[in-house]
Amino acid sequence: MAPMANNLVVSNINLEKTLSMTGGKGETSYVNNSQAQGKHARMMLHLLKDALDGVRLSSPESTFAVADLGCSCGSNTVYTVEVIIKHMIKRYEAAGCEAPEFSAFFSDLPSNDFNTLFQLLPPNGGATMEDCLASDNHRSYFVAGVPGSFYRRLFPSRSIDVFYSAFSLHWLSQVPEAVLDKKSKSYNKGKVFIHGATQTTAIEYKKQFQNDLGNFLGFRSKEMKRGGSMFLVCLGRTSPDPTHQAAAGHLFGANQQRKTRLFQYPGIRAERGGLQGGGGKRWVVRD
Repeated sequence: MAPMANNLVVSNINLEKTLSMTGGKGETSYVNNSQAQGKHARMMLHLLKDALDGVRLSSPESTFAVADLGCSCGSNTVYTVEVIIKHMIKRYEAAGCEAPEFSAFFSDLPSNDFNTLFQLLPPNGGATMEDCLASDNHRSYFVAGVPGSFYRRLFPSRSIDVFYSAFSLHWLSQVPEAVLDKKSKSYNKGKVFIHGATQTTAIEYKKQFQNDLGNFLGFRSKEMKRGGSMFLVCLGRTSPDPTHQAAAGHLFGANQQRKTRLFQYPGIRAERGGLQGGGGKRWVVRD
């Protein structure tokens, strides 16, 4: 990352090439410091399973594809992907249908420690894919890493049945240009945080988030299969003031299902629903 002094960014950087959670398995690694994320993601499992119940069952000839966007390099992503696949297998069994083969795509920025992530894969962590598939054909899946920003296209059109992303969408694709411009009223004096910043600075970050979210939803709408679903877990602040140094205190769950086609954000109709420990939103899109 760019040199810093007193929480100041000395120069602009390409975030995609440098930003990542701490890799490896050391004391400060994401692997050993992601228990809170895992705990909160598990709070959403009942909502995730409700969303999966609405996913269209594909034929055995068609691979069922699951993608975790912003997977990082810990065990949380592996656990969640297995929950999704096992739940879908139960749905196929309950319907008296033969289950297809499953594939799981773990996606994050190229700087992510995919090597550590792949070592955590079942059954024994570090086993070959051949061993994994041979262990239980109905409960195994093929794996691939997909490096790249989820603010751009990642997959072929209509190729993914289930998208999942947790605690990732608060990361922006870039620092807003106006925030870095010394001649702009939104200039943030090189700071890496917006605590105590002006409202004009906050507005620039809001615009960047809206643009990023629009791109995210638009690209996923092209990549998701008909009858597919996307489940998002996001953080929200306890204070309505974006420049306030309040910790994130709300969880938001969002489920987006593809009925016929998806409109780009913000044309998606949102239906709010209750969520234990936070707020919930369900996006249902129809022609």
